[in-house]
Amino acid sequence: MRSAPSVLAIFAHPDDAELSCFGTLAALAAAGSEVHVLTLTTGARSVSPLAADRVREATAAAALVGVTLIVEDFADGRVETVGETFTVVERHLRELRPDVVVTHYSSPHFGDDHQDHQVTGRVATTLAKRMSFVRLVLHAEPPVVVSGFTPNLFVNVTETVEKKLAAIAQYQSEAAKPYMREEAVLARGRFWAMQAKFYDPEEGNYYESFQLVKARMTNPGFLLGLTGGHDRGVRRDRSA
Repeated sequence: MRSAPSVLAIFAHPDDAELSCFGTLAALAAAGSEVHVLTLTTGARSVSPLAADRVREATAAAALVGVTLIVEDFADGRVETVGETFTVVERHLRELRPDVVVTHYSSPHFGDDHQDHQVTGRVATTLAKRMSFVRLVLHAEPPVVVSGFTPNLFVNVTETVEKKLAAIAQYQSEAAKPYMREEAVLARGRFWAMQAKFYDPEEGNYYESFQLVKARMTNPGFLLGLTGGHDRGVRRDRSA
């Protein structure tokens, strides 16, 4: 039996997971979790002239934090809610049997975010909610402000934020985009830290935020292991 939860993060493009939840994934990987990142496209249609480098950059980013990268070849910008998308995502879910699935937040207003993000999040969420082995489904924070994202789970990633920054820095192809800049990433982390402890803000701490979609807890220690207990981030409970 696994002593740490296994995780599958399902995102549309290289760099989506890094921006949204790589601090949390890095902490889980360091605590002994088996962490996979499934990217449905290569991101080849980015406006960047270096878009062809994104898979190489994603591979380097994954190696930095100790997660396994899987890249599919759906057309960038044209991921659709069709049978093939469901089939591919379901295959990875059944092969990996993760305890935790993290994916894009799906706004009810389809134009709020990139169309690939919306479709990927909806497909992954629909499938993960049906599968009995998935105990936790989370929507990660979008890279831009969208309607309806109301996070109710906050993870302290202060100890892994440097790894997150190093992973994002691998994407020289996307470096010109404002939300890829280090100061933007840190500002988001500080903002979520304030939201997580609004009446008792933690100076110098960084958080990532999630919207809880599904949680099935047969052992309360599983939840403690995810949150780390006493606001110390994500860690493995070795006494369990």
